[in-house]
Amino acid sequence: MIVDFKTLKKKSRVWVFQSTTLIDNHLVEIIKKKITLFLSEWKSHQNDVKSSFEIRYNTFIIIAADESNMVSGCSIDSLINFIRGLENSHKLQLLDKLHVKYIENNSVKTMHLNEFKSLCKNLKSNQNLIVFNNLVKNIYELETYWEVDIKNSWHKRFLS
Repeated sequence: MIVDFKTLKKKSRVWVFQSTTLIDNHLVEIIKKKITLFLSEWKSHQNDVKSSFEIRYNTFIIIAADESNMVSGCSIDSLINFIRGLENSHKLQLLDKLHVKYIENNSVKTMHLNEFKSLCKNLKSNQNLIVFNNLVKNIYELETYWEVDIKNSWHKRFLS
């Protein structure tokens, strides 16, 4: 059962899938329709999953689910399979964990993890770098810890 994202509780679970490339507006609209259809039929233990999604910066697909009916392993598997289907049908990489997204000059940049480590080593100690922490677990963390300075994220381990 799909609902408005803003109506979900702060403790609702989230999954953040990032595209390694920018998704054009036309494809975003196609993906929105497919996600809407998937979420409207998404179930856990034969119960509808109260869920929603957002696409941010034409690169992040954020799925959220109210866990009051406990999203099970099978329903999570169906979500991952759905995302794989998006990857295959639209030639996207949404499950790639080896790329990091950050903001530079007011635009979202993508860098391979190894290159990102080098970038971090060259940052000055007082220099800010906004990164996307896709390991957030719920809407509260998404709002608070997703788009943050590197010093407040797991990425800080790459700083010299």
